[in-house]
Amino acid sequence: MNMDWSWRALVRLLLQALAIVLPIAFYLRTYDSCMIKITFLQLGTLAALTVWAVGVLEEGRLELPSRALPVLGPAVLLLAWNALRFAFAEHRWAVLNGFATQECFLLAVILALAVFSRRDLRQAVGVILGSWAVVVLYGFLQCLGLDPFVWKGAFGTRVFSTMGNPNFLASYLLVCAPLALAWALDDELPRRLRGAVGAVALLSCAVLGWTGSAWEGIFFVAIMALFAGLSFFVLPERKRAAAIGLAALCAVASLLCSGRGPAAEGRPQHRDYDLSSQAKFLPKTWKGTLALNLSQPLLGSGPGSYWVRYPAFRTPEVILFEHKHNTETDHPENELLEQWTEGGLVSLGLWLWLFGALLLQGWRRLLGRDAGREDPVCTLGLFTALAAALLAMLLSSSSRYVMPGWLMYFVAGLLGVLACAESGPAAPVLAAPLPFGGGARRLLMLPVLAAALGLGWYCVRCFRSDIRHNVAIYHSKEGSWDKALQEYERVVPGSPAYVMSQYFAGNVLQDRADPGDLDRAVAQYQRVRALAPDYVNVHYQEGSALRKLGRKEEAIARFEAQAALDPVWDAPWRQLKELYSETGQPERAEAAARKEESAKEQWERNAP
Repeated sequence: MNMDWSWRALVRLLLQALAIVLPIAFYLRTYDSCMIKITFLQLGTLAALTVWAVGVLEEGRLELPSRALPVLGPAVLLLAWNALRFAFAEHRWAVLNGFATQECFLLAVILALAVFSRRDLRQAVGVILGSWAVVVLYGFLQCLGLDPFVWKGAFGTRVFSTMGNPNFLASYLLVCAPLALAWALDDELPRRLRGAVGAVALLSCAVLGWTGSAWEGIFFVAIMALFAGLSFFVLPERKRAAAIGLAALCAVASLLCSGRGPAAEGRPQHRDYDLSSQAKFLPKTWKGTLALNLSQPLLGSGPGSYWVRYPAFRTPEVILFEHKHNTETDHPENELLEQWTEGGLVSLGLWLWLFGALLLQGWRRLLGRDAGREDPVCTLGLFTALAAALLAMLLSSSSRYVMPGWLMYFVAGLLGVLACAESGPAAPVLAAPLPFGGGARRLLMLPVLAAALGLGWYCVRCFRSDIRHNVAIYHSKEGSWDKALQEYERVVPGSPAYVMSQYFAGNVLQDRADPGDLDRAVAQYQRVRALAPDYVNVHYQEGSALRKLGRKEEAIARFEAQAALDPVWDAPWRQLKELYSETGQPERAEAAARKEESAKEQWERNAP
């Protein structure tokens, strides 16, 4: 058997390596146990993009598959629009990670369309299901209480496996389930393999139920119904009963296992994502997000910027529901709203174009004018998996995190490959020669490789920064202020923990309170506000430091800013009451006292 060592084969290999590594990898020495997923995503995408660029330069021409433009067009335009908005966005260091993640997701679609062919798809789906089996088995061990790692029981009775979050695990299993069912029905695979996949699919349904994620459980039943319904029209008659029966069995298994697993006794249950909680939380969050979007409807505020801009529009009801003053809402749990927030109506339109084109092409392949072509089982699995991904995108934030977000976009790319494939070898719609000769092309390879190496090293430094951030928190808790500050200062700008590190450094300086520390703390908080103007309690902390320094008018301005963001927190009103009295403003002091009592009363009334 001759191995394909072309650059296209290498790009395919890199994408499939990501499909293996991203679901499985976690690392418990970083602040975020899934920071390793972010790093692998960045490095893997960077490597695949570099190989693609070098390959195109080597061949001297750009080739694209014949029927992929309806999908490639919006994907490339959205990629470029995100880059343009990032270049002109405020607070770029704060939003860099979110921007890079979204670009990596879109590149998964674009590169899959560029290098995969119809004959590669069965192998790609097999790779996805190989890592899926590992995730399912580890989740089952967690449910049995056999987790060997220190994060055991981090979510009480809820299973989270390698995802580090039960809701992400539920969305991941939701997307993978149709692929597993398609493999279990694929006659081209060995019978034992199909049986093993079917058995693991049933186990994955139980694990999904044990995540305790309400919306994904409902979506799973809907997706199984969709799979069964489409099977009746798409599959040969001899397969229909098996497909419908397997889908029904999976739905029943998920419903029976919803809630508490076999090792749940004695562990707390987390109800933050049950239906009643979500019914209270989501409408209020969407209300604030809609107000944000209407303030910047056309262009948005730049990719990755939602968590920076939203605090100024968050409603008091959301704060009371969460019953915390120092939390941030990273995502609105609705991809349509978030696309609108970050890229305006332009981004929303391109995103709808991209996934609308994918659904239309897939539908035609299944039931429309292109129906009856090869691989009906594979098409059914990929189409239903994309439908599952889109459902999850509408009522969760899972599509914004490396896993399962990257998988959702990769599956979209694979469906595009199949739906846009010709019956024979794909003919290029574009085989444009590059406008420069071989010598110039070889010279261009040098800056491409240099840029890739530099960006790769930066990604590694961001990963190490997350370890340092974690170590700094440990030193802070131990009261080792000097060691904590040393670690915080070494966190790389733009890394996911960078804004938090700058904020925590200010807190450490204020707690240590050596000569000059309060002035340094104020400067530190001002640095945080330049990165993210309303980051958690930065106004309150800066106001506290300013008051200790005797800078009362400046302190008043900071406490007023905090009270405007969080009017149901009594502490800023209490500080303002005292400062207004000290600065000869009795009427304002009296009004602040009333606000303090009102905030305290609301907080106690809404205690969980």
